[in-house]
Amino acid sequence: MILAPNLQPDQQAALWDDHVAVYEAVFEPLTTAFGRAALDLLAVADGARIIDIGAGSGGMALLAQGRGVDVLAVDASERMVARIRARAEEAGNRTGRIRAEVMDGTALTLPDDSFDAATSVFGVILFPDAGQGIREMARVVKPGGSIAVVTWTETERYELATRLLDAIAAVRGPQPPTSSMPAQLRFCDPAALQDLLASAGLEVNSITRLEQQWRLPSAAWIAANIAFAPGLAAMIRGLGTDRDAVLRYFVSGLERDQGRGEIALSAVAQVGIGVKQEPAEKMTGVDVTNSRLPTNS
Repeated sequence: MILAPNLQPDQQAALWDDHVAVYEAVFEPLTTAFGRAALDLLAVADGARIIDIGAGSGGMALLAQGRGVDVLAVDASERMVARIRARAEEAGNRTGRIRAEVMDGTALTLPDDSFDAATSVFGVILFPDAGQGIREMARVVKPGGSIAVVTWTETERYELATRLLDAIAAVRGPQPPTSSMPAQLRFCDPAALQDLLASAGLEVNSITRLEQQWRLPSAAWIAANIAFAPGLAAMIRGLGTDRDAVLRYFVSGLERDQGRGEIALSAVAQVGIGVKQEPAEKMTGVDVTNSRLPTNS
């Protein structure tokens, strides 16, 4: 395994190979809920071809397949892609509606203008060069096609993280600010997401706020499975001998508020929809300047 020390854990594809099963069990239900909203906004027709970038364990691809869409699911993690293929077969993918390939999302080995739409749910935003990832999405989508990118917003409402950080502070005392922003939080501001899409030459149609209640079997269950991503795994390892005390505090707070059965944690994301414009020579007399959009809620 070759790791890049200058990248955060969540940005390193090789590290995701060790989190396939727990990611699918724990986090995919939340990402798929946001993905469902993104597909609703795209409103792709039956039989459309879409590409899903940073496809993870395949939740979005399976969701799209269920809507009669042909999907190419792309991820840089070999084990994630293997899992997508296995799940597609389990779902009766005899018509080949889902294909999955290991590919660098910033250098797609695909021809121009070959998909009707593109999606990325918490995927492209992790790329070291997210702008290049968006440009590649735009390149492979046909003119007039739409691109949906889901990213976090209102991070104070991401309850899993806020409760975990509160538990760490309770056990270890107030923590100093981190030296760098987590990569997935770079585009939390709606204006930053709009600029990311516009930088690829897309006409930005909307930035829509999405709120979900993430339902989990119990506080104890999520504590036992909290290392569902490389970044969280690194955070938990970094607690050292305080790990058990932090997780006990985390569990006790959730059980005090919601009991020992099923719990619901809030999470807020946003989806930006951009449209690939026709070539300039076909747009005589049309103003394609991107203007600042109001956000939808």
